[in-house]
Amino acid sequence: MEIINQILPFAVSIITLIVGWLGGRRKSLAEVEIIKSDHAEKLLKLNDQYLITPLTRKIDLLSNKIQRLEQALSRISDCRDEKNCPVKNELKKQNK
Repeated sequence: MEIINQILPFAVSIITLIVGWLGGRRKSLAEVEIIKSDHAEKLLKLNDQYLITPLTRKIDLLSNKIQRLEQALSRISDCRDEKNCPVKNELKKQNK
């Protein structure tokens, strides 16, 4: 009986230590997950700000330029002066 009275306080202390450690571990893992989600959200915002938005603008600009080029190319046949047609001359310069 005397041995149990001596071991019991140590056993309770060890059990308390283990339960506290497990609880702290869960809390730490939850905090890590929150930090990860915050970082992912910030990364998405930066990705949108510095990559997606500028590339979308450039794509729109290029799309408009392609439309203008297509319109100019469709008018080549309407050019009255075949030798001095500005569109044909420009295309010939680019081919050379």
